[in-house]
Amino acid sequence: MMEANARNLERIFDSTVSYQIPLFQRPYVWNEQDNWAPLWEDILSLLNRRHCHGSSRPHFLGAVVLEQLNHASGSIETRQVIDGQQRFTTLQLFMIAARDLCKQIDNVKYYECFKDMVSNKEKKVDHAYEVFKIWPTNCDRPAFELVHKSGSVKSLNDALIANLKLAKENHQIISGYKYFFSRLSEWVNGSHENEEQSTSDGSLEDRLECLWQVVRDGLKLVVIDLDNDDESQVIFETLNARGTQLLPADLVKNYLFRKAQSEGQKVEQLYENYWRDFDSNFWRKEEKQGRFKRPRIDLFLQHYLTLMTRDDIRTSHIFESFKDYVTYLEVEALSNKSTKNSLTTHATDTKTHLEVLSRYAKAFANFKSAPSDSRLSIFIGRLSAIDTATVYPLLLLASDQLLPNNEKEFEEFVCVIESFLMRRMICCLTTKNYNQLFISAIRALDKSGSVTANGLSQFLKSNQGDSVRFPDDQEVKASIKQIPLYQKLSQLKVRTILGALDLALHDPKSERLPLPSNLTIEHVMPIAWATYWVIPKQIANDPAKKIEFVAERNQMIHTLGNLTLITGSLNPALSNGSWKDKRSELQKFSKLNLNRYFHVPNGNSGTDPMADWDESTISIRCDELSTAAIKIWIY
Repeated sequence: MMEANARNLERIFDSTVSYQIPLFQRPYVWNEQDNWAPLWEDILSLLNRRHCHGSSRPHFLGAVVLEQLNHASGSIETRQVIDGQQRFTTLQLFMIAARDLCKQIDNVKYYECFKDMVSNKEKKVDHAYEVFKIWPTNCDRPAFELVHKSGSVKSLNDALIANLKLAKENHQIISGYKYFFSRLSEWVNGSHENEEQSTSDGSLEDRLECLWQVVRDGLKLVVIDLDNDDESQVIFETLNARGTQLLPADLVKNYLFRKAQSEGQKVEQLYENYWRDFDSNFWRKEEKQGRFKRPRIDLFLQHYLTLMTRDDIRTSHIFESFKDYVTYLEVEALSNKSTKNSLTTHATDTKTHLEVLSRYAKAFANFKSAPSDSRLSIFIGRLSAIDTATVYPLLLLASDQLLPNNEKEFEEFVCVIESFLMRRMICCLTTKNYNQLFISAIRALDKSGSVTANGLSQFLKSNQGDSVRFPDDQEVKASIKQIPLYQKLSQLKVRTILGALDLALHDPKSERLPLPSNLTIEHVMPIAWATYWVIPKQIANDPAKKIEFVAERNQMIHTLGNLTLITGSLNPALSNGSWKDKRSELQKFSKLNLNRYFHVPNGNSGTDPMADWDESTISIRCDELSTAAIKIWIY
């Protein structure tokens, strides 16, 4: 059974021992605000009390869970860190900084003391990495080794100049070391800004002795040692490191690599081939989905599992759903049943799980990094405005099936999805059943045996009802003409519709200019229209007609025909001005395709059909924008 004991740092680190953080653990993620600064405040309090009063009570830093590994007689004692790797790594960075500080001020005694806490003697180890008291997970090793061997902040900075990629990808390890070196230097020199006045005296030797005593026996951990009967995987799944909660992806990683280890797989090679990229900053970057922000890797796993299981997976159930999926496939394999989902590869062993995950991850990464002028990038930008992520499983399937060999079909497939979503957005139809709708689309494509734009189009057009139907041309035209979109949709959605129309209205004879990011929505006839847009006299004198007229105008000014895009700097110049002044400003300054409509009279009659801007001209422009919209988003 497991055994738990309180241990000081000298007891934990001073013996010849190698604490190994397995590759299936998450990378080092602690940071200054949430972790280093609170830890330093705890240590600083101990330092000040011991320096001022000669003693202090031990301070407990939490618990670590260790698993004894088998090792040959005469070889170094080796333990795996099941939980607490963030804390262990941080304490080592702290003590490496203390070691290097002692070297910088030429104090051999305490340099040797701290050196013994972070390094094993070379003559006692069989492998080079066993010199380090802890050996981090794969992606952190280069940075940790560099910090450990540099010996000073200056040497570390010099080394990083030649390795900028390492500085960028492993900034937490490097920044942690620099943070503690800076704080320790301030305290040892008596210049720490939070130091009590009574502790500012004392020799350098006294301060180093105080620091050593605090590190040696003032800081304690509860060390939980597992024996062979303990379920280390279960324990790992139920524990979180202090301050930074485990991601579902961390649990999936641990689960898969432990399975691979038990199957006798070469886990280091599997990591390099299929998982290393997941430990990069790209995958831990947070993205907004609905009301919440989540790391990309967890969003990807949610979409991946939805595709693989043909079921709606919640972000709160990612890990449990992944385990259930793996277990289901194992049972299917044992019963010699073949999967009914013909368009996706389902793993039969851990290596294949990692291969398939890696393959779909590359497709998902491509969604985020496609060239800005590509059809995919344009769609992803509009998708963020539509504010639904439920289409990603379908998009993953199409990417896997069609790219790179059938790019044209993939682009057409994307166009079908976008047409469906944008038409429904213009018609102000609900998004609440999209999750089940797109899962049904995947099943329909499964049944057909192929992924094609036409197959998806036929499926989407076959659905009836407000929650699932594909609006036809007449419905889109009616919505643009009648629905006050500015009031019904968010400004981001309206800007996206207008931006797409501007792109579609580009004339090949003119330069193609990128759409500026600072554009705002402008009402051509302003919301406060009464000053310059008067009510016709024959209506103004009839109270009933006037009420009806005002209601109709107040609705029409929010329809698409009365909306355009302008720069923020142009907005104050237009404001609530008259049509004559507004049109003059648009003609003079705006280069947008949308606003070219206002520049010249139509036809050759010599009359200007836009001499006035009223309900009739708004209606005509609604028709023009409708024609453009149904060409972009084809039914």
